[in-house]
Amino acid sequence: TQTLWSFPELPGAEALLAKYALLRAVRTDVTKQLEEVRASGAIGSSLQAELAIKAAGDKYGVLASLDDDLKFVFITSQASVEQVPDAADEAVTVTPSEAEKCERCWHYRRDVGHDPAHAGLCGRCTTNLFGSGEARRYA
Repeated sequence: TQTLWSFPELPGAEALLAKYALLRAVRTDVTKQLEEVRASGAIGSSLQAELAIKAAGDKYGVLASLDDDLKFVFITSQASVEQVPDAADEAVTVTPSEAEKCERCWHYRRDVGHDPAHAGLCGRCTTNLFGSGEARRYA
């Protein structure tokens, strides 16, 4: 077999692959936690959940770099990350959201109903439908 082409080399590709490998590993752990809470009946879907992740070192750096897009990676309505000193202190906490559910995106958000003209929509959906649209950088 003869290859007449090659893939372009991306600068920093190895670091990017390592970042996403770490992110996938964390996502696997988060998914297990979400499933346990779902099986208990506390939530019906991952969008009903809010995540609080405690992470150390590189793991914290990767998660924090995603900023507000972190919730989209885990398919939850909210996700936060807190830095802890070492891996022994790492944890994932899943809690059912107490916010209202947006009729359009199904995310549970505290700003649902902020616009009386669109009482069932969250701020994100209102911006996407009637404003300039949201800015998502990673997910």
